[in-house]
Amino acid sequence: MKTRARRRSLRRAWRVMTWPLSGHIALALGSGLAFGIADAHYPMLISPPYAAILATLVVYAVMVAIWWRLNRPRKRGRR
Repeated sequence: MKTRARRRSLRRAWRVMTWPLSGHIALALGSGLAFGIADAHYPMLISPPYAAILATLVVYAVMVAIWWRLNRPRKRGRR
């Protein structure tokens, strides 16, 4: 394999690994921020910082699990 092709394939692999990761981080922090803001209106349930942490770690993980469950990769071949 030529060095130029190797660099191109390494660059492509890096993009494949980092783009979804940064997207997941942004959406997890966004959901945490949204839950923290929503909970600021109802502080009697749970304090906003804990709601934001809970949403970032638990609620987002559940959302991703549901998305993976609903959008399973289909097997190729005969149906």
